[in-house]
Amino acid sequence: MLPEIYQKLGIMGLPLVVCSVLATMLCLERVIFFVFTDFGGRKLLTKGLLILRLHSRKNRSLREEIVAVALINTKRPYSRGLALLRMIAAISPILGLLGTILGIIDAFRVIAASSNPVTPNMIADGLWEALLTTAFGLMIALPTLIFASGFAAWRSSIFERTSAKLSAYSLELEMQTSLPDDGGKQITEPTTLKVAL
Repeated sequence: MLPEIYQKLGIMGLPLVVCSVLATMLCLERVIFFVFTDFGGRKLLTKGLLILRLHSRKNRSLREEIVAVALINTKRPYSRGLALLRMIAAISPILGLLGTILGIIDAFRVIAASSNPVTPNMIADGLWEALLTTAFGLMIALPTLIFASGFAAWRSSIFERTSAKLSAYSLELEMQTSLPDDGGKQITEPTTLKVAL
């Protein structure tokens, strides 16, 4: 069944299958990364907290700038493959449309080569190829686009939550070192105010 369908896809069969396999592999890799490697951004938060602790004696704006640079540098693994997934989602329907056009051209070529009256059987093969490539291109594009959007939203959510928690911790560090006590001295002990991380 599958080799027969692949043969019916015509010249666009190979590019569409390559897009399908690539999209499947990238989606599986992203699921494994997000679920098993750093679910919810725990490693990212731990790294950010460590950086904040290392630079706890610096002023708040400098400390937050250091953390922002570190977060930018760690975004790469969270974004890996998303641009390629979006590209596959954009290219697949176009490849399907190209297959449709080639199938219709093939159907008209059969009609032009025949001196007999035109029958549905003569053009059915070309139309079958045309419709099949369009359907196959859309079947690749839709799930790929959904997964790419979902992974991008997941990544954004992780970074927003992590940034908020790191900002709260940085504010707590600032309050621990800069609130004056009754004598006007700097407090060096942790304050009673706790910011939820």
